[in-house]
Amino acid sequence: MRKLSIFLLIMVVLGSCARQDRFIIEGSVTEGAGETLYLYRMDLGGDVLIDSTVIGRNDQFTFRQNALFEPTFFKLSLTPSRFITLLGDSAEHINITASLSRFSRDYTVENSPGSEKVQILKRRITALRSEVDAIIDNFNDLPESQQAEELEAVSTRLTEEIDEYKKFIEAFVLENPRSFASYYALFLTFSDETLVMNILDRDDQRLFATIATSLNLIYPDSERVRHLYNMVLSVKAEERMARMIQELANEGRSYPELVLPDLDGNDVALSSLEGNVILVSFWGSWDETSVRENRNLKRLYSQYHHRGFEIYQVGLERSRVLWESAVVRDELPWISVSDLQFTNSYAAQVFNVQRVPANYLISREGELVGKDLFGTRLEERLREEL
Repeated sequence: MRKLSIFLLIMVVLGSCARQDRFIIEGSVTEGAGETLYLYRMDLGGDVLIDSTVIGRNDQFTFRQNALFEPTFFKLSLTPSRFITLLGDSAEHINITASLSRFSRDYTVENSPGSEKVQILKRRITALRSEVDAIIDNFNDLPESQQAEELEAVSTRLTEEIDEYKKFIEAFVLENPRSFASYYALFLTFSDETLVMNILDRDDQRLFATIATSLNLIYPDSERVRHLYNMVLSVKAEERMARMIQELANEGRSYPELVLPDLDGNDVALSSLEGNVILVSFWGSWDETSVRENRNLKRLYSQYHHRGFEIYQVGLERSRVLWESAVVRDELPWISVSDLQFTNSYAAQVFNVQRVPANYLISREGELVGKDLFGTRLEERLREEL
């Protein structure tokens, strides 16, 4: 009998643990008995239906899912246009109270800090949409003759409303830098689905970068976080490229000047090779693919150097000793330079190098004529230029 009691105790404990490892959404929808409620997971590629239930006679409903590995967005939906957005986490037990008539407009959410933050954001974006739509509708109702007179005033009102909203979002994001709700805040839209926050706007971009950086530290494997992080990196890379193009236009060249030290410590300018066909090559002695590519470059260099082919190879290195030993070991015959700043190298930044190996081909006339050409593609282009 004692053994049986211990067995039952163990089963109770295990059952309790199992219940704690479940993610639960439950609640009530007044006058909703008999209605079908759908639960969607909001993935990057679109909403995915994961469950549905019929609201009971007592207006109650329950969804049970496995515990979440990371904060996840859900839609609790009656119809495509009537839904509640939730931000669930781990083994939360979310409680929703709503009515059928005002399901998505007036509800309460408990036991879910993320979902509560999302509700605050939805109320604020709804208010902005109402204000903006009213201003635009009033303007469109004016006679054409009066619209021209009111255009500047209307533009000012719209700007003021949007600026006020963005101040709210900035304060929210800075107060909640580690919350997926801040991610949600960045992608809210006007009524026409246009994003309010613009990643190309310098002030807005700072918020995108703040959330991307902070969430990446906590959730580096999250697809949603990687998407945001890569978006920020891409925009910054495009900005660097635009600055580089402008600098080149100001200098009258189609490529940026580089002046870096070689193995002997002597500064070598890229422009000193003008008049030749130049391959600006980026590599790392620590990267196996770069080392393999150098073997192909040695063959091309041996074959075309006498016809005016030069290689200006930038090593993205930390250690001078390791870099020098690799150049000597592999018997690299061309110009090898490095500022030993690894991926923070100025050269890598101005040429917008995202990975190694990478290269740019410059014609005898000083024009950039190729990027990331390898193998037969590089050789074919070399023949054209030489």
